[in-house]
Amino acid sequence: MNFKNSLAAKFALTIITVVILVLFLALADRLYGNYFKKNTKELIYPPYSKAHHQSSEFDITVKINSLGFRDYEYPLHKKKKHRIAVIGDSFTFGWGVDLEDCWVKILEKELNENGLDVEILNLGKGGAGPADYTKIAEKGIPLLKPDLVVIGVLQANDLHQLIHAYDSLPVPQVQAEPKSFISIKVNGLLTRAFPNFMHIISINRSDISSDWKRYAPAILNSFKTKQSDRFNELNEKLQTDFKSGTLNPWLISQAVYYPDYFTQTLDTTDLDVVIGISAMADFFSSIQKTCSENNSELIVLSIPNLPYSSKEEMLSLKKYGFEIPDSIYGNPLSDKTIQMAAEESGIEFYSASENFINLQGFKNLEDLQTNLYYPFDGHFTKEGNRIFAAAVKEFFETKVKAN
Repeated sequence: MNFKNSLAAKFALTIITVVILVLFLALADRLYGNYFKKNTKELIYPPYSKAHHQSSEFDITVKINSLGFRDYEYPLHKKKKHRIAVIGDSFTFGWGVDLEDCWVKILEKELNENGLDVEILNLGKGGAGPADYTKIAEKGIPLLKPDLVVIGVLQANDLHQLIHAYDSLPVPQVQAEPKSFISIKVNGLLTRAFPNFMHIISINRSDISSDWKRYAPAILNSFKTKQSDRFNELNEKLQTDFKSGTLNPWLISQAVYYPDYFTQTLDTTDLDVVIGISAMADFFSSIQKTCSENNSELIVLSIPNLPYSSKEEMLSLKKYGFEIPDSIYGNPLSDKTIQMAAEESGIEFYSASENFINLQGFKNLEDLQTNLYYPFDGHFTKEGNRIFAAAVKEFFETKVKAN
């Protein structure tokens, strides 16, 4: 065999090998896809996805389990005597802290250490509200069959979402990250050839800071004169963190559009607030129906928001331009509006706000580690999560023992 024939044979063999390898990988992709879809659920997030959450105050990696929520792996059927599912927003999710440091997991650990055979599933979702809680309940409760369902309602936030659900605010036009023609074509070919493998790769690319950095200029461009003036009044650090992607851009957006964010929801004579409470009650009723159909008990739990629960730390919110009068601290109406919605729908309500305030036991704002809330982000710190878990512990012990 001459050199040319030998070279051609090697080239042909290489091509055949590559084709066989591609076909093998395509088959493996389809088989894995069938397995993946059969053995995973997307209750909230894509199963096994990861996200990097970084700000000027924390740096963590969030991992999602096979059932699509941020928690340890749990089987569909409970292994403990009692199963509790907590549905809520980022405060339940554990924004800014590692999984084991969010109040849901702290509470689970402490109840088990006290001899109670219980598992508490974290069905929190960042940015969620009553409409989202209802959807999560409709998907999760029939599947997980919890004995007790807890709706964690964040003071002011959830009610405010309902009050302004139909506001016609400008929609920020976010530009997609630039990609070369070649990368677009290659990505398209790979996606068609290996859709399941590419899906797994794509869901693990999430980087919150990068997303925030892309949203920041879009939000700035959507501001009208009044909002721009309010933004320009912010201190230099806030503006810099906002533009660099280390500060949640939606917090800035809330402040410049709704400086009365934390006070409006306290006015139970405001027609919008009354309608919002009624809308919240409707969502609670829908969740109650799902619970009744699956033999699950339902309670509504109030989650303490910063200005109502930490007198000194609430000053940080004023830096954003929020109107925060001193009278807002400890205002019972922050809980009362949630309670009114729960009572209207005939659901048990519990507030640990007083316990939360009494358990703080410190006023040292010089030490960031003792803050209950991140000064710039506004969510519970590790310590805030610990204090809240302690505040609700006795209530949950009583609930579990009663069942």
